[in-house]
Amino acid sequence: MNTREGAGAWDRRLTIAVIEKNRGPYWDMVNAGWRDAAERWGLDLVFEAPEYESVDDQVQAMRRHLVDGADGLAFVATRESAFDEVVAEAAGRCVPVVTFDLDAPASGRALYVGMPTPVELGRQAGRLLAQRVPAGARVLAQTGSAKAPGAAGKLRGFREAMAEAGIEVVGGDDDGERLDVAAANVSTMLAEHPDIAGCYGVYGYHAAIQAAAVEAVGRTGQVAIVGNDMLPETAAAIRNGTVFASIWIREYYFGYYAAAAIAMAARMGTADALTLLGFDPVRFEDNQRRLRPQVITAENLEGFEQWAGEHDVFGRTAATTGR
Repeated sequence: MNTREGAGAWDRRLTIAVIEKNRGPYWDMVNAGWRDAAERWGLDLVFEAPEYESVDDQVQAMRRHLVDGADGLAFVATRESAFDEVVAEAAGRCVPVVTFDLDAPASGRALYVGMPTPVELGRQAGRLLAQRVPAGARVLAQTGSAKAPGAAGKLRGFREAMAEAGIEVVGGDDDGERLDVAAANVSTMLAEHPDIAGCYGVYGYHAAIQAAAVEAVGRTGQVAIVGNDMLPETAAAIRNGTVFASIWIREYYFGYYAAAAIAMAARMGTADALTLLGFDPVRFEDNQRRLRPQVITAENLEGFEQWAGEHDVFGRTAATTGR
């Protein structure tokens, strides 16, 4: 059991290594939550992420921070089965480990904080788009990464919802996590399929990218767009009517609640912290806190933007190793 003997004193600052899966604007809001919780819980955060998805780089970073004496590890499980050994190494050092954003439930981590399953999110997006697109229509679905399990799950769920609604889905190549390639791919697909009635993109920037491409070909108002996450560009596109809706997974709280949980585990011991939080202190696999997403449209955008301003989620950048 990952339980720290004589857990850290409450007045001692803790060093927590936060290992994300890649670099990009999506993490700004997640990291804002981490930083706000760190101020409250007395944490010194060290963020690290490979430029593009690389499980090997993540594992190496985790091992390095263990050697450097980190009091806790938090990571995004880019691939579920890839982290078992390094999590076991952390347990051997009595260092608590949590996952956020993406989970590795069988790895031995103490707790996961994040979103509903990717398939559920994809199905929700499909149901939203089906409200705006008639049966028999054709829609475009794209992804930033063909190898990311989260992206694959969202696309699967989206296609399932579209099939149930009798709507055809076409897709293009993944963009390799590059914005310029994403923009070019959208334009190419719109040219090849001028009858596209709706768009859905996986990865946070896609709704705004798709909206710009639709606007460039003069089809604003003719193509319904549903996205994931809430970036400033997404909010602007919802405000000007080029994006119908985006599913905000409330990723700020992934960082905030994961930070609170790992601080408690490092100070109290993992078993005591999990018991206090209402989770299983012995069998960790089912310890999950999946937050309910919120659909943002023009009707509730003002409330979201007020919240974003109060928490300054877009105005700060993380001091992130290698970032």
